[in-house]
Amino acid sequence: MKDYVKSRKHEWHEACFVPDLADVAAATRVLGRMVELQGDDLAGGIVVRAFEQFTPDVGGCTQEARIWWVAESAVLMTPHPDAPAGATVDVPTAVCDAVGAGVRALGAPFVTTDLALRSDGVWRVIEVGDGQVSDLPTAEEPARLMQALAAGY
Repeated sequence: MKDYVKSRKHEWHEACFVPDLADVAAATRVLGRMVELQGDDLAGGIVVRAFEQFTPDVGGCTQEARIWWVAESAVLMTPHPDAPAGATVDVPTAVCDAVGAGVRALGAPFVTTDLALRSDGVWRVIEVGDGQVSDLPTAEEPARLMQALAAGY
């Protein structure tokens, strides 16, 4: 569970994950805790998604990539900011092309897409954003993104 913008993944068992949606009491408890923790920061409504098993990276976190799109072109691909220092990502070109088609359909000048590698080897888009809450990894120099943004506008 999450709201329209943010999850409580750092409070996974108490405010995010419901192992069995048929367990109404557990779902209600997790939902209530998520809403309580979000407080005044609760954005929009509640999103419930089916659980998918993702591939962990060397640090045990989900292997995720963030692609930065300016003027409908991929200008930067980074590990997710939550990835351990030194993490790298390599999303196949065919996957980037397919995601790019979706980004172009949005028609937005600046988009970020977060992708995660599922345990079955399929890359899944797990979030699309307008950059408002999209941090760069701390080790990433912002110059490439800033230059692309300046050129794209």
